[in-house]
Amino acid sequence: MDDSASATAYPQTRGASLFDFGFSRVWPRHAFAGLVLVCLAIGASAAWSDQAHAAGKAESVVSTAVIGSWPVSLHPLQGDEFGHVMAKRFVNRPLLEAGPGGLTCVYCVSVPSVADGSLRTVRDSDGTWITVARYIMRPDVRWADGVAMTTADVAFTWEVLTSTGRGLADSDQRIINVKSIQVIDERRFDVVYTGSACSDQLSVPPLLPAHLEKPIWQSNPAEYFSNSLYRTKPGTPGLYSGPYRVVAADGTTLHLEENIYWPGQKPAYGKVDLLVPANQAALETAVRAGKVDVFTTLTFDVGSRLARDLTNAYNAFYAPSDFLVHLKVNFTNPILSDLRVRKALLFSLNRDALVSSVLEGKGTVAQSLLSPFMPGYAPVSRYPFNLTKANQLLDAAGWVRGRDGMRHNISGVPLRFELRYRGNHPWPQLAPRLAEAWQAVGAQVDLVEDAALSGDAVDTTQRYSGLVGFSQSLEGGLEAARFWFHSTMIPNAANGKRGNNYFAVRIKTLDDALDHLTQAGCAVDPRRDALTEVQKAYADDLPALPLWFGTVITLANKRIDGAVDARTFASAPVEYWHPRL
Repeated sequence: MDDSASATAYPQTRGASLFDFGFSRVWPRHAFAGLVLVCLAIGASAAWSDQAHAAGKAESVVSTAVIGSWPVSLHPLQGDEFGHVMAKRFVNRPLLEAGPGGLTCVYCVSVPSVADGSLRTVRDSDGTWITVARYIMRPDVRWADGVAMTTADVAFTWEVLTSTGRGLADSDQRIINVKSIQVIDERRFDVVYTGSACSDQLSVPPLLPAHLEKPIWQSNPAEYFSNSLYRTKPGTPGLYSGPYRVVAADGTTLHLEENIYWPGQKPAYGKVDLLVPANQAALETAVRAGKVDVFTTLTFDVGSRLARDLTNAYNAFYAPSDFLVHLKVNFTNPILSDLRVRKALLFSLNRDALVSSVLEGKGTVAQSLLSPFMPGYAPVSRYPFNLTKANQLLDAAGWVRGRDGMRHNISGVPLRFELRYRGNHPWPQLAPRLAEAWQAVGAQVDLVEDAALSGDAVDTTQRYSGLVGFSQSLEGGLEAARFWFHSTMIPNAANGKRGNNYFAVRIKTLDDALDHLTQAGCAVDPRRDALTEVQKAYADDLPALPLWFGTVITLANKRIDGAVDARTFASAPVEYWHPRL
């Protein structure tokens, strides 16, 4: 059977990856934090026959793995560790999920829309624009203990969020725009979003089971997260609403069983063993020992090595990643804040050759924030390998070559800066090659491998003096770039430490483009023009130095089908896995 033909097609959200490159958590210091994660979508009709489903039940158990610490943090409103977030997708899902045709509603009747009047943009009492979305819970949705899911769960979740300000273990960056939630009755509630929100930009916080968690909250709000059943009794069925529920944990494995009340696609497998190895080496050992049936990674060296070595046992699928591997720039550094220098650094890199050697050609050179495989992509300025152009720009910026070939300015200050990175793939291999390329145009680079590298340190400009290697994904759409790069998103006392612009980027054209995007509304043409403007401003003014978009690798045991989407080869949700006939 042809492997691609046997894969399942399903509604798919924007992909993400392991934080293997050195990562940046892209959320503001705000009550509604976002987290990058692998997005697993639901809601399609069955992609295989009743015969395959029956075969799955006979086989009973499928195994998978995510890298993370132990024990796994299962609380929906806690846990920013990628492996924990991925594990929680097996047992709980958000109210709304993104598919190829837009959002789909998992636990509600339909996605709010302007057409039926359930989505409207109006003036608030203070004169600002707000968007009000009316949601109606499905009458048949239940927690895994059979208790109905109602607006009481919505109200309790909102109470916890607004009282604690704890970050969400949720993928949707747009949740930060939730201003308030108002319960109408047992099934209906309104979510109020700041500004103008289109139907494909909506999000709702992940829900908590009020019938189980509210008494714990009321007894001691200050210690709620420590006393929550998600921590003290994670085997309690009613904590979960996804396709599976946790029944036991031993060693570093979560044992899951099918949730019979799950309203989505019925899983073929009755049980899932979810291994949680601590690192890539432990994952590789488990895979080679035959303990893992399906897993997905963006750690290219590990995935490609296992694909080569285990070709008789596993099918390997490669899919374009939405993760942008780029170099963040400290804009308080007088050398790097000069656009001519940033352009010269990019012109001096042969990024096509880097993708070929580091990713075996399975990657896409990045020109801006979106790859050609992502919705809204627009062609922008390119920076092909051009040493002549790089040298001309550095000459024009006042950096003169000395007899040793290194550059300095008129004051004798050397063209020298730091490149900081984590010690995981691809940086130990990539960083020296970047330094070598920049040395060829007269720049001195101090390489610093930093295991404690953080993407959300308020003192970033003091901690990291030059360039920092990161991999980031625009979960929540291109609007999320506002929190990375808009000058008003530089965390400070005046804005309540809100925003992720820790590198102090200040570029007026980019600010204007991001502002225009927030004002574009939902009409197709204005929004397309605004998306193009943001990408053009990024490429022209380089708030960061883009390198490439990588590749997601999924390995699936050859006795399993449905592990990836047949159209994209991106990883598929567990409920679509089934035995090969």
